[in-house]
Amino acid sequence: MRNLRPASIQSAVQTAIRAGGGLEAVANDLGVGVSTLSHGTELSEQRPGGLGVNYLDRMGRIVPETAVPVAQHFAALAHGFFQPIASSGPQGVSVHQIAKEFADLLGAHAAAHGEGSDGGGIVTKSEARDLLREVDELMAAVAGFRAQLVGISEGER
Repeated sequence: MRNLRPASIQSAVQTAIRAGGGLEAVANDLGVGVSTLSHGTELSEQRPGGLGVNYLDRMGRIVPETAVPVAQHFAALAHGFFQPIASSGPQGVSVHQIAKEFADLLGAHAAAHGEGSDGGGIVTKSEARDLLREVDELMAAVAGFRAQLVGISEGER
């Protein structure tokens, strides 16, 4: 696949295609040619690039994992973020799990600002990556708990 600018729609489409099993698999799922799909990751002066929204919708419905990079791309454009909610695994996310994840984040934050920090109290790139991982884990726990509450409030349980 092409080497693309991060945070571009072409990069999001390329990541979605990878999540769907590659160009041939996704082209087959969508019923389009590989060249048509590949065209969606091309940078071109004649057209803005990307893949038509109808294809993105169809691709996300056929292979839900492909919707994640697209949702993350558009959420970032709106100065937000997208956190997928795991649909498999334990269904019970508790407030205790949220508290644990928050405690992990506090620990990583303290380490990044402590005496043992490589940055001398200023967050380094490595520490920022660790903190982002902890924030993502906390957000996943919160999103899972919220999904449970929505399910209960809408009568699913």
